[in-house]
Amino acid sequence: MPRLFVPICDNSIYAHLILTMKGRNLEIQVYGNPVLQQKTKAVDKITDEILQLIADLKVTMHEKEGLGLAANQVGISLAVIAVNPKGAEIDQEPFAVINPELVECSGQIEREEGCLSIPGISEVVARPTKVIVKGINEEGKPVQINAEGLLARVFMHEIDHINGVFFVNHLGKTRLELLQNQLKEITRNRKNTSTKTKRKTQ
Repeated sequence: MPRLFVPICDNSIYAHLILTMKGRNLEIQVYGNPVLQQKTKAVDKITDEILQLIADLKVTMHEKEGLGLAANQVGISLAVIAVNPKGAEIDQEPFAVINPELVECSGQIEREEGCLSIPGISEVVARPTKVIVKGINEEGKPVQINAEGLLARVFMHEIDHINGVFFVNHLGKTRLELLQNQLKEITRNRKNTSTKTKRKTQ
């Protein structure tokens, strides 16, 4: 059974705001959008806007049935991720980590992986079996998270995202070349959708 440890401070000044923020179901940005290929900016202060982003990430992740979600996947280039432990069979509510960093990893396992930002494509990717991640929680407190199994994979996937890396970037050259037509089609569809949206708003 995967394990997770997230120390939480119940006396934070942010506690009330976190509970009252209403999240929105945002549009997922897909392959081809430059925001997904750039390293995100670190958060230096937790503001109402950051707390709203966290609420939005949680709602969007739930609505899109994701195990995790990074801020740049909804078009915001900040180092914030949300994860859903319940999707990895861990009885804990979804939570966010601000400025997450990989501290340590061990083991390796291959497993099929997909991504909300690359619809219709799933590939076998090797990831660590155990990770230690540090960052800031929603209440502005430093946290260290020990995760293993599927949740460790989720953390690695989302930390990749905030560094501008897709899971397909871990594939071999030959396999990645075979996916180019599908990836180009996703990019074309994104551009067509964007053009239609602009026309409607003009």
